Amino acid sequence: MTVTPAISIDEFKSRLLAAGFKPDDKSLKEMHAALPYLDAIRARVRREYSHIDEPAHVFSALEPKP
Repeated sequence: MTVTPAISIDEFKSRLLAAGFKPDDKSLKEMHAALPYLDAIRARVRREYSHIDEPAHVFSALEPKP
């Protein structure tokens, strides 16, 4: 399966350089190739949470230990 990243490798490199990263060419190509997969993960994980959504866990110091 071939997936094309949303941004060009030159744009990706300039964004990394602006953030202070200086990867070598091999690492840059590998990270650029992984972008579509990272975008897919981000799309599945991120969503708009409502204030009534339950948190993943709840801690209360007032509840007695079992």
